[in-house]
Amino acid sequence: MITVVCVYNNEELLKANLLKSLKGQTSKHELILIDNTTGRFKSASEALNYGGKKANGKYIIFVHHDIYLSSSLWLEKVEKTLNCIPELGIAGVAGMSEKGNNYIERKRGYVSDSGITWGKPLEKPEIVQTIDECLLIIPKSVFNKLSFDEKTFDNWHCYGADYCLSVRQIGLKAYVIPAFIYHRSLGINVKYLLRYQRRLYSKHRKNNKRIYTPCGDLFPFNLNMRSIINCVQPLYNKLFPGWVQTLRKELAGCDTVLDLGCGYNSPLRQCNVSHSVGIDLFSPYLEESKGKLIHDRYVRADIRGVQFNPGSFDAVIALEVLEHLTKKEGYELLEKMESWATKKLIISTPNGYLWQDGFDNNPLQAHKTGWNSAELKTLGFRIYGMTGWKKLAGPKGIIKYGPSLLWETIFHMTHKITYRHPTLAFQLLAIKNLPL
Repeated sequence: MITVVCVYNNEELLKANLLKSLKGQTSKHELILIDNTTGRFKSASEALNYGGKKANGKYIIFVHHDIYLSSSLWLEKVEKTLNCIPELGIAGVAGMSEKGNNYIERKRGYVSDSGITWGKPLEKPEIVQTIDECLLIIPKSVFNKLSFDEKTFDNWHCYGADYCLSVRQIGLKAYVIPAFIYHRSLGINVKYLLRYQRRLYSKHRKNNKRIYTPCGDLFPFNLNMRSIINCVQPLYNKLFPGWVQTLRKELAGCDTVLDLGCGYNSPLRQCNVSHSVGIDLFSPYLEESKGKLIHDRYVRADIRGVQFNPGSFDAVIALEVLEHLTKKEGYELLEKMESWATKKLIISTPNGYLWQDGFDNNPLQAHKTGWNSAELKTLGFRIYGMTGWKKLAGPKGIIKYGPSLLWETIFHMTHKITYRHPTLAFQLLAIKNLPL
């Protein structure tokens, strides 16, 4: 039998995801829910140790509340897989191997992470160095000998990577298993992450010159570079806000928002609006967004054909949408958006044509056109240059040069220039205030 332990701080997300996917499981299981909405537990290690001690199953699954198991046979198949793994210390569905020349080559596992497919399908369990903390499976017999380190990891970061490295010291192994899940995360909390990454590296550096985690590679140069970035980041963000920060500011005072082509992870989740409607034609994206409870209402439709009454919303947004339409369709959509809004239109789009084909089994992802700041200015928009210098990035915003951390840093530093000079930027954010 498997025991499922979940520490949650959002009951709605818990019900929409983990609990919904557990209802139809064919395998008998024990469920231990730990309510941390009041902050009773100060760290993941403390909360998971509390739940793990109550578990009666042969295996304990420590899982986030925003996980959706992909089939009713999920627990049954996983238990059969675990029973065949030798020297099992801990298992998961996504992790990082020590084998490979870069982050992409070291990925192990195959999951949907915030709507994006992460990794490649596995045929059998594979040994890894660390496992993503969204789902950890530990045999009860192992947990009885080795619990999570509450002293070193007294927060919500790195406890899983630490456990993976610790089980190796007692002669066991960490595995990623073939078991698909949907991780419907609203975003990663990076506050204090670097502090606990340093603690992780300090604790295990004697046996691991480099530690590879889903949140980055840990070794002295990388850790020092991140320290420098963390020091200047707050001031930098204040002087040159990113497009999400700008979006939040621009939507202040807009209570109702229409999100055209809302996708699976709309930044409206980070904005304070009273009511929002999300529209998308691609069902998997719409289901992902529903699981995250980003919008109050959803409509599956082609945005080129939807109709609303004039003045139905305070603001209408179309983020990374125009480039997927022909120019004629784009101009027609902008005209309709202006009739539906009473206060503001907001769009974002790559600066100029950027080649992109369909991906995620979604042909709608292909780019058809490009828009520039001059075109948008003639339509009455004010333009900000988002991210960095466009010549440093290619399709999907991937940095062209290596080492990646260095050039990503340079790319983001150039935002200081591109913010006020949008013709140089990789991405454009355009805002149009409507007359009252």
